[in-house]
Amino acid sequence: MYNHALDTFIRAAELGSFSKVAEEAFISPSAVIQQINHLEGELNVLLFNRSKKGVTLTAAGDYLLLESKALIQRCNDVRTHLATYTEHSGGTVLFGTNQFHMPRLIYDYWPGFAAGNESSTLSSYSFSESGADIRPNTDLIEGVFFKEPIWQGNFTFHAITRTHLAFLVSEKSPLSGRRILTEIDLRNTVVVNIVRGLSDACDQLSDLLVKNGTQVEEVTIYSTSVMIDSLEKGKAIVIPDCWTDFHPRSRIIPFIRQYDLPYGFFLSKTASTSARKFLNHVEKSKYMDPHADGLEHAAAHPDGRQK
Repeated sequence: MYNHALDTFIRAAELGSFSKVAEEAFISPSAVIQQINHLEGELNVLLFNRSKKGVTLTAAGDYLLLESKALIQRCNDVRTHLATYTEHSGGTVLFGTNQFHMPRLIYDYWPGFAAGNESSTLSSYSFSESGADIRPNTDLIEGVFFKEPIWQGNFTFHAITRTHLAFLVSEKSPLSGRRILTEIDLRNTVVVNIVRGLSDACDQLSDLLVKNGTQVEEVTIYSTSVMIDSLEKGKAIVIPDCWTDFHPRSRIIPFIRQYDLPYGFFLSKTASTSARKFLNHVEKSKYMDPHADGLEHAAAHPDGRQK
């Protein structure tokens, strides 16, 4: 369902050598090179810089590496869940994921729910950044609440906790060595933030930065291409700090002032019975969880950073 040359591309990017990929796959180096050349020709872009020391990714290769893993996972999800695309039974909870809607809480609360609901099952699939391909039988989507996108009209948002705004910077940025950032630190840096009107917290942060002389660029939607382009140009991106591990050569640095966004579950207006029961379980459980006031929650914030 996808071009299997992507598997070869990923291993070459990880190993930094076509020869090592060939050894691992028990094929000739020329066969590996042929696959990569064919992929580059098909995409009409150079993916690797070649040298006697090995290969390194171009900017286009960096982007494809980030996207290809998600693409392969998405194809596998489609294959796995194709049979369940029709209207599912009341015992199934189907949740959608993508890079900006990862399952950070759902797996933490599911075992407690499943213990008393043995007939309920959990299933997932990946959808695109635009949300245009969200399945009509989706029950839950986990993530940060903004006042858009449009697909949220088919869901109701249930806040479970909160996440803090932070800054994503390239490891090459002069800011990457900081443990925490202030508005003064950002004065000579272009900051990318979501367009006004989608989040009160993001708007307040933009106001503070502009007041202190920082140039703020607004984007209508968070996307992989916007993130990568901004990082390559040395800009700092305002993001929820729960979006960990976005890019291997970037860092998330907390801001000295606390601006919070609501984080929780989007429940479909046509959700299954089990999905509604699960969300009810989560909402009851959060009041007994001393960590539920923020994504310092171990499962939701894997780097373990505390306030």
